[in-house]
Amino acid sequence: MAIANVQHPMSASVSLASMKLLACVKEPPIESIPLEDATARVLASDFESPVSLPPFRRAAMDGYAVQAAALQGASREHPVELRIIDEVRAGHTLLEQPPASALQPNDAVRIFTGAPVPEGYDTVVMQEAAVTLDARNGYRRIRLERPCALGQHIAEKGEDVQEGMKLLYRGTELRAKEVAILASVGQWEINVYKRPNIAVIPIGDELVVPERELSGGQIYDSNSYMVGARMRELGASVIRYPVVPDCLDRIEAAIQDCLAKADIVVTTGGVSVGDYDYVKEAAEHIGAEAIFTKTIMRPGTPTSAFRLPNQLIICLSGNPSACFAGLELLVKPVVLKATGKSDYRSCWLDGRLMDSILKPCPYPRYIRAFVYRSEKEWMVEPITNDKSGNVAAFARANALALIPPGGTGAIIGQEVQWVSLTK
Repeated sequence: MAIANVQHPMSASVSLASMKLLACVKEPPIESIPLEDATARVLASDFESPVSLPPFRRAAMDGYAVQAAALQGASREHPVELRIIDEVRAGHTLLEQPPASALQPNDAVRIFTGAPVPEGYDTVVMQEAAVTLDARNGYRRIRLERPCALGQHIAEKGEDVQEGMKLLYRGTELRAKEVAILASVGQWEINVYKRPNIAVIPIGDELVVPERELSGGQIYDSNSYMVGARMRELGASVIRYPVVPDCLDRIEAAIQDCLAKADIVVTTGGVSVGDYDYVKEAAEHIGAEAIFTKTIMRPGTPTSAFRLPNQLIICLSGNPSACFAGLELLVKPVVLKATGKSDYRSCWLDGRLMDSILKPCPYPRYIRAFVYRSEKEWMVEPITNDKSGNVAAFARANALALIPPGGTGAIIGQEVQWVSLTK
């Protein structure tokens, strides 16, 4: 991942911090992969169809290919009888295609959905509209009792896609529908952006991995699992590093080790101003330049970031809620851009607050919330017990809501902004 130049900062608002981080991320390298492996990858260039779809005139219904003119005036009182001179099914053509001039007005061809419509026939009649009759003179016959529109139930060549038409755009994430489009025009290999490699380092003497038993004063490491899972959801490859204790040399060594493998290093914990918070010092020791060392937000004020010539180090709080806020507000847009996605910026919407948040705060507060649609507006329901150290509040949250700074907080019914926790 290439890194652009940024100005030296210290404190930054969330919007400024995000802008500075995004300025560090350039377009990722490109690789060609099989279509089978392209799901959730990001298209590296606009894609134009090499063929037309359908590639030929094809039947859109099971029925009979006919000449519409032969059915003019058909009615129950004056039905039209047609002879079936051949049959064609999907994946096949007529063995002998007579010239259109040789066709008789009462000729018809039994045809099935997806089959090419033979030359000289301009309409397909659904089989339900035809009455089958006994064979006569070696031909099966049908009776039709109403006329049909010219071109009915025929998909013309190029009706869906014209050769050379632009179908997909650079920066599009390839999901099932995009893969279907590519397969439908015969594309078996596609150019996509390489996935960014992200290393996640959990830091703290108190942390234990989930498979071990806790002893006095210890807690399970959830932050690195949360960050790693979110990075994978966003399209990155993830290396989750073992827990690192609160030791400057060990932290510095862990970051150095991860920088040898990753484009972006994300640390959790050890980034505040306590006596044993060494992450910022470790980043400086390895020669990384600070992008910002304080973010004007609650929770997550200690969130910091550093840069090397082609890599980023983003340092998140060890507090679960603060880690989550920094992850969603600052790391997520960086990772989306690093995957090559064109829509990497967070989209903020307005909603109506369903409960008061009366706790004053000098900084903007980002609270976990449940947002739903009611009639003409979004309703923002703060999650109860959303204390900064609580993990269970994640379960119902689908958004972060912004409570403006000030001495009064926000009252029920007030309009606030929110951002979704989906991609």
